[in-house]
Amino acid sequence: MRIQISIRVLCYFLLFCFIFGLTSPMILAEGKMILKPSIEAGWQADSNFYKSETNEKEVFTYNIKPGIEFGYNTDKSLVSFVYSANVLLYDDQDDIPAGRIEADEFDYVEHYAFFNANTQATERLLIGLDNLFMNTRDPANADITSNAVNRFKYTMNHFTPSVYYRFGDKFGMGLKYTNFMIDYSDDDIGQGEDSDENRGTFTFFYYFSSKTSFDLDYQMWTRDYDKTTSDYDSHQILVNANHKVNYFTFSAGAGYHNREFEQIVPSGDIDKFIWKFSVSGQNPPEGAQTPKSSMYLAIGSNYNDSGSGDSYFEATRFDARFSHLFIEKINCILTGWFQNSDYESSDREDDRWFISASADYLINDFFSIGMEGGLEDRDSNELSRDFENQYLMVNVKFNYDMGAK
Repeated sequence: MRIQISIRVLCYFLLFCFIFGLTSPMILAEGKMILKPSIEAGWQADSNFYKSETNEKEVFTYNIKPGIEFGYNTDKSLVSFVYSANVLLYDDQDDIPAGRIEADEFDYVEHYAFFNANTQATERLLIGLDNLFMNTRDPANADITSNAVNRFKYTMNHFTPSVYYRFGDKFGMGLKYTNFMIDYSDDDIGQGEDSDENRGTFTFFYYFSSKTSFDLDYQMWTRDYDKTTSDYDSHQILVNANHKVNYFTFSAGAGYHNREFEQIVPSGDIDKFIWKFSVSGQNPPEGAQTPKSSMYLAIGSNYNDSGSGDSYFEATRFDARFSHLFIEKINCILTGWFQNSDYESSDREDDRWFISASADYLINDFFSIGMEGGLEDRDSNELSRDFENQYLMVNVKFNYDMGAK
């Protein structure tokens, strides 16, 4: 699996070079250089580091996160690259019995790299390419609806070329291919399972007016697992509507999702009606790095994609985020989510929620200091799956824009 990933990453790099070569005359036209070095440092205390019902352990986390963003943009094209290395060190605050794993066994460096290139090749044609790479222990990075609490380290790579074409003032279409690979560092049984997903997306747009649009989105994908989990094919279709009112954008969608497995699984093939609704807005509506106020609300229902061990569930999820900038210096953010996970292959059903409040003091355009506190809770109808974790975090951030025309 690792050899295959290395070969594919090399192929992706060569494709980057090819597309950059085709678009370089437009990309290197007069524009603006992007160069933003950054560094963050922080401390966090978790009351239940392992998110366990019976083995609650308080752990301190120390981190330092240097990063860099660089690129170039013009009126028609953009090339950018963002990279950060987050050094995470864990320190037990409770006595650990002999033979038990200590928190510092999970020390590691989390890597994040994102490459993006797009160009308005013609008045009607937009070509794009992006690639997201991460080395992480957070299962939610691979699937936002994940209900897991493990800390298995894995590498993920998300590669997406895309083409969008607008036929005129009213109609347009998009084609997108996505390859998504997950490779766990430890290949032992129960320590995560490698997978490879290939997804095609076709979207047809109808622009009813400058404020209202509709689209038909069809996706089909296959996910192949490296071990015992059954491979599957998914087909999903959604009809979406979007409408802008002053500072707000309202979006709603409804459709159907069918998933067929190559092997016999306890749930059998699954299918369901899927839906989503969201509203977002900020003031001022665009252009401000830190808006005066912003909000985001979203609710929807669909299946989770990553089901190692055939553990698939219907995820009904609500997300919320509010922010407000006080006296141009203190940016306060309230964030939360709730997810009901109703499992297909058993009677298990979990309610999991998270809420946090934070405040960042913006000392100047480049430097800030912040504090955040929050609570995460899971209630399950299966034994030993409940947990509650409270956390407190302090961080300092430095981000300097060295870009010049």
